Amino acid sequence: MIATLAMLGTAPGQQTTVKLNYDAKATAAARVGYMPIRVELTSIKPDSIKKEPVYTGTARYGVIKAGDSKKSNVAVVLDEPAGGEFRIYVDSNADGDLTNDGDSAWSKKTDQGGGRTLFGPVEKTVKATYEGRGRKQVDTAISIYRIASPTLDALLMYRNGGRTGDITLGGAPYKATLIENDTDGVYSKSLDDKDQPLPGNVKSGRPVWLILEADGKKQQVDIRMPFEVAGKAYVASASNDGSTLTVEPTTRVAKKAPAAPQRPPIIANGKDAPDFVVTTPEGAEVKLADYKGKVVILDFWATWCGPCMRSMPHLEQVWKKVQSKNVVVLAVCVWDDKAAYDKWVPENKSKFTFPLLFDAAAKDNSKSIASSKYGVSGIPSTFVIGADGKVVEGIVGFSGDSDKRVEEALKKAGISVD
Repeated sequence: MIATLAMLGTAPGQQTTVKLNYDAKATAAARVGYMPIRVELTSIKPDSIKKEPVYTGTARYGVIKAGDSKKSNVAVVLDEPAGGEFRIYVDSNADGDLTNDGDSAWSKKTDQGGGRTLFGPVEKTVKATYEGRGRKQVDTAISIYRIASPTLDALLMYRNGGRTGDITLGGAPYKATLIENDTDGVYSKSLDDKDQPLPGNVKSGRPVWLILEADGKKQQVDIRMPFEVAGKAYVASASNDGSTLTVEPTTRVAKKAPAAPQRPPIIANGKDAPDFVVTTPEGAEVKLADYKGKVVILDFWATWCGPCMRSMPHLEQVWKKVQSKNVVVLAVCVWDDKAAYDKWVPENKSKFTFPLLFDAAAKDNSKSIASSKYGVSGIPSTFVIGADGKVVEGIVGFSGDSDKRVEEALKKAGISVD
């Protein structure tokens, strides 16, 4: 079902309706960042659970809303025995059986200091269920992570995917990406002029981003309210599952919605990679210029960054395949405390055979090598630098082991990854 458009002030006959496909990596590709949602935990078992594993601790239950159906709740369970291995169970296939949904172990556990531990994030594909004929289900990609500390006990999640396709507005073609920010898989959240949901829409305090891209330029608008494209005002409506998007001109005034911070562009491909100086755990200096003539994989990370922890094992796999091919990896810890780095490296260095380096700017982001020299505003960010010292490709984020952007960039630099 397509939610009702704000018909007041629309121009009949000028509707544009397009089909959008689900893309599990749309959020990373659009570079809009993630908006975590907290999953409330309780000792009360959801009615949807029909079969459970044998827990080794006291189970705590939560519910993930996925879709608009009355049966769209996805059960999640934490099993956290004192002194034992913590596990998370997610009813990904929405069948009420928590024993048939794959590995329940946290893929990562990171001691962040001060009694704070980060578990995950783990990627999950859950069934989002929508009302209507046949009660449609759509695979929806999310990430879940857990923070345990004396001051914070939380289970959080964020969306990885969105809808993508092509649309023409005002005679101009655009690549379109539609992303909802409640991590509930529902895109129909249009508002009237009093900021109330239109008929058939769901109330949300978070934007539904429509990213329009043409000629290398992007515009990001919130389709819950009227917006402007090329000086013309439009209203939009999406089907609940986001598979259909309708846009039409309007005489309603386009509101200046609170926009998500636009990330500045990273250093462009083909530019000379700026030199820098970082240090090893032993305090020795390392310069990028020392590796002129080699292909360099420059990775910016931090000990507190969950997605960084998830991406580094993949980088290790790539490194093992190319280390004999005139390639080096420089993994630089940025935006972080030196004490946290000094603690993290000895605890984790056995997992990685590439250098784990530190930017002396520490938590002063404005002076950070990543920010001031490479235009980075989010990590992990990885740059492949050619043997001629020029940036081959800049890569922001990491969407899992299926993310092959580093390998593709290496091929552009003349390095095959076998």
